[in-house]
Amino acid sequence: MITPLGFNCAENAAAFLTGRSGFSNVTLFDVSRQRVKTAGQVALPEDDPMLPARARHRMDRGSRLAWHAAREALADAGISRDKEMQFIVGTSAAAMPVGEAYYRAARIPFSRRSQFFRSETYQAQRQMTELAGYLGVGGNLRVISNACASGANAIGNAFHLVRSGRANRVLAGGYDALCQLVFAGFDALQALAPSGIPRPFDAARDGLALGEGAAFLVVESEASAIARGAHILARVSGYAAATDIHHLTQPHPDGDAALATMTAACEMAGLVPADIGYINSHGTGTPLNDVAEGRAIQRWAGDAVSSIAVSSTKSSIGHLLGAAGAVEAAVCLLAIEHQFLPASLNVREADSVCTFDLIRTPRSATFHHALTNSFGFGGANATLVFSTSATTPPPIRKNAAAVMTLRITGTGAVSPAGWGAAPLFDALLQGKSLPTTDIVRPFGDGEIRTPARRVPAATGTTLPARLRRASPISKFAAGAALEAIGPEKLAAIAAGSLRCGVIFTVTNGCVNYSNRFFAEVLENPSLASPILFPETVFNAPSSHLSALIGSTAANDTLIADGAGFIIAIAQACEWIEREDMDACLVVTAEEADWLSAEALRFLDPRKIPGEGAAAILLERGTGPGIAIDSLPPPASYATETKTRAAESLRDKISRITPPDAWVADENTHSPTVAIGETMGASAGFQVVTAIAALQARLADAAAVISVGGNQQAAGMLLSFRHD
Repeated sequence: MITPLGFNCAENAAAFLTGRSGFSNVTLFDVSRQRVKTAGQVALPEDDPMLPARARHRMDRGSRLAWHAAREALADAGISRDKEMQFIVGTSAAAMPVGEAYYRAARIPFSRRSQFFRSETYQAQRQMTELAGYLGVGGNLRVISNACASGANAIGNAFHLVRSGRANRVLAGGYDALCQLVFAGFDALQALAPSGIPRPFDAARDGLALGEGAAFLVVESEASAIARGAHILARVSGYAAATDIHHLTQPHPDGDAALATMTAACEMAGLVPADIGYINSHGTGTPLNDVAEGRAIQRWAGDAVSSIAVSSTKSSIGHLLGAAGAVEAAVCLLAIEHQFLPASLNVREADSVCTFDLIRTPRSATFHHALTNSFGFGGANATLVFSTSATTPPPIRKNAAAVMTLRITGTGAVSPAGWGAAPLFDALLQGKSLPTTDIVRPFGDGEIRTPARRVPAATGTTLPARLRRASPISKFAAGAALEAIGPEKLAAIAAGSLRCGVIFTVTNGCVNYSNRFFAEVLENPSLASPILFPETVFNAPSSHLSALIGSTAANDTLIADGAGFIIAIAQACEWIEREDMDACLVVTAEEADWLSAEALRFLDPRKIPGEGAAAILLERGTGPGIAIDSLPPPASYATETKTRAAESLRDKISRITPPDAWVADENTHSPTVAIGETMGASAGFQVVTAIAALQARLADAAAVISVGGNQQAAGMLLSFRHD
């Protein structure tokens, strides 16, 4: 781990043991016009002899933080290289400082210097793919962006992969670096403590402090760890995720989602509240969050609440956003190893909600189980439970894949062809490219025009009032999702009779609102819009979706390239096979803006930017319908050509059933030909197209092959089953 308190676990342990604080003046960007001028900033060394010079040049600040933490985790686990080891990373802002640099340069007339490089390295999955190469980790990559719960969800996903036997070991954690857009955003929301010092659970608390850092864990099967003589730090004994649909940025006052995740995680671990020796709370120091979490702890613990030890280490290092859940998980491991309780610093008078044992100075303790809570924008809630290796492992559900049938029961699309899957399929059958419209922006004394294929205005489509201020990408995602679900199942989800999760994939995210908000920040940060900022986070569209359909089940946002939609389908299958839910909505979306359109032209001037959304509903069920016959693991072309990666997937799929139709990147059946390059949404449109062909009986089996722009290729085989 690397935090404002230290560059490794030993330094951080010493700091937490003595109750040291790590806040300082922000020097990474201009804060002279902000209300708050301090944060938990890491004094990151410029030189690192372990990191090649080329790597240092290509890595953004966040990736370098991740490098330090991940390298330490692998060394501590006694692993040098592992080509099978999977890599799951949580982040909220990702490489936003690179995006900020691109934006600044793009506003300067005739400035193109380094813009190609920034366009390429802004992508989080590209950064993490390269990082995996430097670390010697060769397995599949998954980047999760669930705001402040990202790091915890990454570890939870790793736990499930190992527990189900899908992976032997996984490198999992989270990272985030301080950046101007996010700092100004929290200041615009007036969520930052004016003094710069957070006081979680203090009666007069007045806000949080931001920080930066990273932490990674090696999550490994017990059998593998014992066989190679590894030192076991603890067991992941419980994990749960849920979605708070009360408000995009405010928790339910009684902490309903927090109560749900704490209860489910402890049930999985076979523990009762009195067994938990320490809770590392989310504890941001904001008035609403601390009370909501405190009430959730009270409801969860019941009569045992007075004996539950609770603290928030954000009081020492600040809120590390996407890294917070991973760092706080690592803090729990340090607390278990050294048998001490870290403190909530700066508390002068505890809030009345603190009927639990609020730890205000570090103290020694003897305990075997620690719990950590992570809550984020958009209602992402996660709880992890860690136990000493002497405890009994939780029971493992049998993998139901062999006895359960999955069906794709609904599809939806919003594209330049119109609102609905039918207009898209009709446009493809006609075989014509859709017309372009120019994205125009003032530039110097003139203007820049970039041709793009845009989604037409919604006609006859009523979107909920909740979305009136939402970004275009959220509206596109909602349109596709509602079509895929249909009114009957939407009512079942709202009634609680159909448990439905949400997985959303995206590459660029909410570029329109990020553009508008950062322009305001550069003009005058004190006047930047608090309405725009919450819509800039990667998981804003998926949060709107959960609230829209009334689902409190798990919700993950994956930052991925074009192949990400198929990877998300594989994750949805895992969720349903574990019986965590009955159905899963898988959605992907992108929006066109001059920022993303011009960046795409830097990467490939032949491509026409497109936009829109695609969605499927995956359910447990039998009977006639669209079935997934093959879903091989994604192929990486980090060390081979794109062509070879695609060919390997074709071979695997063809061995099952030779398909009648192939829907691949830029072939005659590819939606890209008609609607343009939709980046992270491209595979979603391919899947919806393949399903439409099967439903129209144009094929009995259809294969989709998507080769993404950032070293991943994914494929699947679909067929129409009559049984």
